[in-house]
Amino acid sequence: MANIEVFPNKYPNRDYEITHVNPEFTSVCPVTGLPDFATITLYYIPDELCIELK
Repeated sequence: MANIEVFPNKYPNRDYEITHVNPEFTSVCPVTGLPDFATITLYYIPDELCIELK
């Protein structure tokens, strides 16, 4: 089972947005079995922890 790695937010009392863009997302279509390609953009405002985006 995979775990999400996190680290402490240095500025938990300040709202700021973190943006992560993954232009190489791929999956398999459940209907045709062919590959699907997409770009996923994640926006979030961290609280006590930030997500490690390796």
